[in-house]
Amino acid sequence: MTLKNLIKNKKVLGYVILFLVIITGCFLSFIYAEIITKPIKDKINDNTYNYKEAEIENLLVTETKEGEKLWELYAEKGMYSDSDNIVLLTDLIGNFYDGNKVKASFKADNGTYNSEKKEIILYNNVFLVYFDGTNIQTDRLEYKGKNEDIVAHGNIRIEKPNEAIIFGSKAILKGDFSDFHIEGRTKTQFYM
Repeated sequence: MTLKNLIKNKKVLGYVILFLVIITGCFLSFIYAEIITKPIKDKINDNTYNYKEAEIENLLVTETKEGEKLWELYAEKGMYSDSDNIVLLTDLIGNFYDGNKVKASFKADNGTYNSEKKEIILYNNVFLVYFDGTNIQTDRLEYKGKNEDIVAHGNIRIEKPNEAIIFGSKAILKGDFSDFHIEGRTKTQFYM
């Protein structure tokens, strides 16, 4: 073998060694990346299969206790995610009951229902009408259960037929729909 052939062969041998080093480096990099990302992949896979989400049209939700209907609501659309147990509601109407009799009816553009807490929050163009004709308009209404007070927030207008119209920013409504009171600054107009 001549020096030229040996140099050529050493050059080829060098390229072969360089190629093997690169291939070995890539292989080790893939193995290392797999080891590093395994916990993340496992967490993603666990959450993917356990996470449930549903979009429902014409949704009807009712809560009863000991055979007695407490409330019901109907929504044009509902979006449920079990990650927070909340249903996002659109275009909803419903009723609150006492002794299977309607005590108040409501309407709102949007709302949420927390299935874990049994809590309803209505917002955007909220209207609530009591059985005696008293009607309430507000930006937001929070219902946390039959024996809890209902809280109304923002741009409140309460009309007691043939008596008065009351304006305020916050109102506390009794859970049995028997009475209410306004907190903060109010304005009242009486019928004469």
